[in-house]
Amino acid sequence: MDNDNPFDETPAAAVVDVDPLSDQLANSGMSDVPFETEHTSVDAVASYDELAPPSYEDTVTFDGGANQGDGEGEAKEAEAVAEEAEQAPEASPGLDMPAAAAKESSFEITVSDPMKQPEKDSLIGSTFVSYKIESRTTLPEYRKKELVVRRRFKEFVALAERLQKSHRGYFIPPRPDKNVVEGKLHSTEFIEVRRVALQKYLQKLGKHPVLSRSRELQIFLEWEGDISQCGEWKEMANAGWKAGLTNLPKQLMGNETSIPSTEEAQSKGDGRNLIRGFKEFKQKFKNKTNLDDKSLADLGENDDLVEEKQKVKDLQVVLAEASSEAEFMIKRMEKVADAFGDFGLSAIKTSKFEEEEGTRNGKYSESGEHIRAVSQHLKASGTQCVRMSRLVRSATENTAAQLSHIHDYLGLMPAALAALRERDQAQLTYQTLCNEMKSKQDQIAKLEAKSAGKLGGSSSMTRKVHELQMDVEALEKAKKAASDECGRIAERNREEVQRFVVEKKQDMSAMLLGFAKVQAALWQRSAEVWKQAALSPEEVDEEDEEITTNNPLADD
Repeated sequence: MDNDNPFDETPAAAVVDVDPLSDQLANSGMSDVPFETEHTSVDAVASYDELAPPSYEDTVTFDGGANQGDGEGEAKEAEAVAEEAEQAPEASPGLDMPAAAAKESSFEITVSDPMKQPEKDSLIGSTFVSYKIESRTTLPEYRKKELVVRRRFKEFVALAERLQKSHRGYFIPPRPDKNVVEGKLHSTEFIEVRRVALQKYLQKLGKHPVLSRSRELQIFLEWEGDISQCGEWKEMANAGWKAGLTNLPKQLMGNETSIPSTEEAQSKGDGRNLIRGFKEFKQKFKNKTNLDDKSLADLGENDDLVEEKQKVKDLQVVLAEASSEAEFMIKRMEKVADAFGDFGLSAIKTSKFEEEEGTRNGKYSESGEHIRAVSQHLKASGTQCVRMSRLVRSATENTAAQLSHIHDYLGLMPAALAALRERDQAQLTYQTLCNEMKSKQDQIAKLEAKSAGKLGGSSSMTRKVHELQMDVEALEKAKKAASDECGRIAERNREEVQRFVVEKKQDMSAMLLGFAKVQAALWQRSAEVWKQAALSPEEVDEEDEEITTNNPLADD
């Protein structure tokens, strides 16, 4: 989705910079709207003009489960806000969610302090941005419990590639995409958006029961200094097409075998063995035209995974529709907030004009008193409309935060499908090895039959048979490794599907509950606003004080 999507990685508080109503009120000289001045939330202070800060009643907050899974760091921030609210009930708790909403995790990861640094070998003075990564963990695999390193974006990319290589079959959270617009790479806004996305990416890895313990993540978080100097990290890299092009002439000349080793048979083709890639492509085409291929019979049935793959595809369609509907609802709520604000501002401006007109007609004259009464009612109505605008705006931000689970799960669907397709790729490797071994066995049988007809045999045929037998032995080992990899990936898929179903149920239940609480809080406080609108100007002040102290949601 584009950057206007309310379910983007950027937190809601970072999206709203300035309340447009406050600017208009300040510019129109109507900054004396009777809102309470107490407002201690840092995010909210940055979001509203100091001339007309919103009160606690102008925000929609609740004790719910928003932004579950955003990390212990945000949970601690929510705890601090809750403590501040207890010490000063009149202060606004802002839009942060309470600590009870955050899932327990053995990892606390934050990404902060982006810093521009010069490239080492650059002749034109180019720079890159590095990010400070602070992590705390209780996992025994880590030597230190508190880790601080600096990493640049391409090292995050390398981490993702290594995890995909070594953890086939797991639902690996997608990393943030690369930026295709070079001019925005070093802009402040882009760097902040990327920082938030990288933090969420690492937090998701830290919550995964297997990926959090992976050697790749350990090195990424523990190695101090330039990680490219780590020998173990280098060995984890994919050889890629460069190595494949280098080896291809040797393989064609027979100086180097194209039969994959046991390690290669257990990995997805990455271009380093081009002949293997050609053979697997041929096998894939053969599979599409020959539905009676029995080479996979000894791998066992995996109909349950085929069914799960279809369920993930169906879920992806549902989530895409839900995301579209949620985006439409968020935009509609924004329009409602703007409409309330525009009407309220117009009413306040009109009341000021009427008050000046009443003064000109005489402060104590009959017409002047009537005009001033109209002015007071207009101002009261406009004030409540401005408050409604802020209520709806606050509810919009909270609703977007609640529904962010839809966006998160929609982003995970391609990774889930890729993990389920890994089994298909492993099966393709197994099929290719089986057919190649059968072909060599047939060649051996033909050569032995041909050699048996000759007296004394043939030394060249004997040598050729011996070479083919060596290839068959290597293929047998590779086939066994490929078969084990198929079973391992299938087992990982089942574990991931089971975990995914449980977590999705929890997250979606919390999301719906949180959404319902946002709407309930919005309507309750909306009723309080309109109740005040029906009161006389003298009664409004007393009612304001009563709501501030007795609001049933004030303790949330």
